Amino acid sequence: MQPINYNLKRKSAFGRRKRCRSGAASLDYFLLVGFVVTIAAFTTFAVPRMIRLVYEMTVTLVGSPLM
Repeated sequence: MQPINYNLKRKSAFGRRKRCRSGAASLDYFLLVGFVVTIAAFTTFAVPRMIRLVYEMTVTLVGSPLM
């Protein structure tokens, strides 16, 4: 029985195959920009309304026992 050498480098499953990813960087870029722009647009319109609603609920909860 041969001793096991644990210092050997493991070969990657993708090491010998050439990956064809031409144009993938620009596609990734546009997908990322599309996602970020969508989230930014939603945030721009939704967050101020959410803050206002939370403020109104807080004022109602705090102020209602005092009335």
